[in-house]
Amino acid sequence: MARTLQTGLASIHANVTDDVGRPIENAIVKIAGNPGGWFTNASGEVTITDLLADTNGTIYTTWAEKPNYVQSPNAQPVLTPANTSFVDLEIRGGVILGSVSDSTGTIAGATVTISALGYSDLTDARGAFRLSGIPGGTHSVTASATGYVNLTKDVVLDIGGVSSVDFELSSKTGAISGIVVHASTLEPLVGANVSIKVGDLTVTVASSVDGSYRIPGLQGGTYSVTATLDGFNTSIHSTVTVVSGYETSGVNFQLMEKPTKLYGVVRAGSVLLVGVGIQVAGTNYSANSSLRGEYEIRNIPAGTYTINVTHKGYYAISIPNVVIPRGGQTDLNIDLVSLPGGSLIGNVTSSDSRQPLSGVEVSIVGPESDERLSITNINGQFEVTGLASGNYTVRFVLSGYKPRQIGPITISSEGTVRLDIVTMEPLSQPFGGFVFGFDLAHSMMILALFLTIIILALAVVLRIRAFEAPDKAPAVYDEAAEPSEGEEKEKEPTKEPSAKEKNRGKERKIKKEEG
Repeated sequence: MARTLQTGLASIHANVTDDVGRPIENAIVKIAGNPGGWFTNASGEVTITDLLADTNGTIYTTWAEKPNYVQSPNAQPVLTPANTSFVDLEIRGGVILGSVSDSTGTIAGATVTISALGYSDLTDARGAFRLSGIPGGTHSVTASATGYVNLTKDVVLDIGGVSSVDFELSSKTGAISGIVVHASTLEPLVGANVSIKVGDLTVTVASSVDGSYRIPGLQGGTYSVTATLDGFNTSIHSTVTVVSGYETSGVNFQLMEKPTKLYGVVRAGSVLLVGVGIQVAGTNYSANSSLRGEYEIRNIPAGTYTINVTHKGYYAISIPNVVIPRGGQTDLNIDLVSLPGGSLIGNVTSSDSRQPLSGVEVSIVGPESDERLSITNINGQFEVTGLASGNYTVRFVLSGYKPRQIGPITISSEGTVRLDIVTMEPLSQPFGGFVFGFDLAHSMMILALFLTIIILALAVVLRIRAFEAPDKAPAVYDEAAEPSEGEEKEKEPTKEPSAKEKNRGKERKIKKEEG
């Protein structure tokens, strides 16, 4: 029995977007065979009702149009009575693309806008932008970026076509630029932090692989610019002037690398070794371990090195892949292993204080006058290894102490002889003089000579003064000026008496005769 065909009304719900997925308002949705059309709302949607359909399914051909766009491809929904069929229709616009830059290069993060459409895009790291789904026609396109003057250009776009436009913006602010290099080698330094303080905000940029840096967007004024990098001393330019709209270039930095240091302690087991040679292979940098077993090599250029270590009586070793960082310090402790043979180990102390004596020269003379030398460390310890079998004489020498000799000491090729405590007697110290560099006797002789010179000089001065001013000279008793006994002293001349005095004399004489 044949099925009866039934008809009824159905609907099409159309959703219209452009080629980037934006809903298109006022697009016209059309159905083949129907001269009219239906307009989309603000959401790009429209529902077409009262369409005839039968139970076998009625096919409709529909598409979307809008002026200055390429119409959408046809869609063919199948309608059945009392049902709604949904279709997506995409109209295609054109493309406007280009780049944004300033006088020094591209600008990332700039905004490119078509205000009339409300469409915009941000430039990427290369300063490039792309605006798609744009209707054909003439559009005002504006490029803007922080610190720059906005720039607008008119762009003519064919329907569904592609137009290119580039923008070069003028800065409203200034900039600072320069390079950062190594002060000694002048090689570019990558990753150096270059910073300035703007109000309460610190702006920091990093130098690139060629050592260059740039700080844009600065208001006119004077700034202090600082460059820092791990392993280098900080450098500052304290008065850098920026003029709005211009770039202050050539603010360069030469960073001084901090001193490097390779250091450590050299031991053989528990014994600190003195005089061990440490050499940085391929360089002139070297050191010898101290009385404390310590060594230190400074100012090695940054890099990776092999360290060679040698000491008589011990296996020489090479330590590879020792990294010296820029301006850093590397701690490298070393433990040496003795060569096969006999060993002599001991401790040297002072006989009076019982304290360890460091720096004692310990010379060991063995068979065929083969002499080996060791130095006691800060703990008074010494160790001599790799000795052949035989009898040895050991001498101990230290300034300020009586030399000492011990022997013979028999050492086997595989044995160890310990001199647990070797004492040295201090030399007696004579009483020192009070004149630097002389003993007491010579100091007294120098003092006596000095006093004699002073007395003679004083006598000469007094004699000279007596000749120059006799009346002011001190009284001097001269025996030669006194008359001897029996000699009559020279009489002083007398005055002739006057007539009156003569008459008085005569009167006295007469009275005397009468009486």
